[in-house]
Amino acid sequence: MSKSVTIYNGTFTKVNGTSRNMTFIRKSDLPSSMVNEGTINELEGRTGSEVVYDTERRQFRQFNWNTVVGEVSKQETTFTF
Repeated sequence: MSKSVTIYNGTFTKVNGTSRNMTFIRKSDLPSSMVNEGTINELEGRTGSEVVYDTERRQFRQFNWNTVVGEVSKQETTFTF
């Protein structure tokens, strides 16, 4: 399934102090069939973190907006899920 979405790319500092660059889609842009609230609820919890879909690893991850390094870019594109 392909869908027009906004894809974000940003770097943040993880809890262990290392940097992580991530390309991701926010939950609101995902097809509803992919949004499993049980899975997402397991990942939520850290203040400032958002559960997102990592497009490279093809799984849900947390992006920490409180420790962003530089700018977070975004672009509109078609993504195949």
